[in-house]
Amino acid sequence: MVAITAPSSIEHIPLVRCPKGANAGPQAVIPCIDLSAPGAAAAVADACRTLGFFKATNHGVPAGLADALESRAMAFFALPHQEKLDMSGPARPLGYGSKSIGSNGDVGWLEYLLLSAGATSSGGAALPAALRAAVEAYTGAVRGVGCRVMELMAEGLGLGASEEGRCVLRRMVVGCEGSDEMLRVNHYPPCLLPPGRDRDECGVTGFGEHTDPQIISVLRSNCTAGLQILLRGDYSSPARWVPVPPDPDSFFVNVGDSLQVLTNGRFRSVKHRVLAPEGEESRLSVIYFGGPAASQRIAPLEQVMREGEQSLYREFTWGEYKKAAYKTRLGDNRLGPYELHAAANDEAAK
Repeated sequence: MVAITAPSSIEHIPLVRCPKGANAGPQAVIPCIDLSAPGAAAAVADACRTLGFFKATNHGVPAGLADALESRAMAFFALPHQEKLDMSGPARPLGYGSKSIGSNGDVGWLEYLLLSAGATSSGGAALPAALRAAVEAYTGAVRGVGCRVMELMAEGLGLGASEEGRCVLRRMVVGCEGSDEMLRVNHYPPCLLPPGRDRDECGVTGFGEHTDPQIISVLRSNCTAGLQILLRGDYSSPARWVPVPPDPDSFFVNVGDSLQVLTNGRFRSVKHRVLAPEGEESRLSVIYFGGPAASQRIAPLEQVMREGEQSLYREFTWGEYKKAAYKTRLGDNRLGPYELHAAANDEAAK
């Protein structure tokens, strides 16, 4: 791991804190799924229904690809602020950003690269050659993980009897002209809290709570903790934040908002956040986002709907939803304006 100090561009970020008492309690049991094992499809579907999140092992991505990307990304983030801007341009939304997350006032203790990652994309063309090569190699490998996961999701929904059904989600993202694949590299420098304050009382926000709007997200991080997911509450227990133990040998998969709609609420997008590291080591995470083409219709798949079942959402396109998502704050309920039968969401998810 490459250790670096906080870059000058984010040294003076106000310490945006999670409210007292909102930090995570005991760790949740995160489903751990061997992607090559018999029964993986059923396990994936169960995790997507309950948490909207799981850990994937036996994914087939060589460790060297992730290590190379981590090393070269850390070298990039160690450069002076202006050099990073000159190489990638400011994040609008693609490019290099620090502190500001989007254009709606959200801030965090981080800097990041957001790159287009489509198969024909030239995103990151001005980055250092070694970093660009590492990004391309890693993206190709993690795209394969995303394909495998989306096929397992379809099988778990009962669509595996035909090639068309098994590939219905994958073909929206991979091999579809104009599909919206992105790669985000987040760097969270160490953040020292003032004397007398610790994470049990309050934590510095690295990346605020949100759901991902795409179909799926596939995340890999280094050994530094910070990621948390929100466990949905019920009549017997309130919603609570729980930490996700880091595991750089595995990938973590998020259900996105679009997949929630495509499954008519059977799979649920997961709200998550990141607290800034408080020790001496940086956190580096890399997220592959699988989104469809702008014109792709986002509505419940006919193949998953039972006879007489109503859609819980009004129809929209990915282009419309992405545009609307960029106009919201991180913590907003982006699907709210599209819900037709919100009260039935929990029943549909069963």
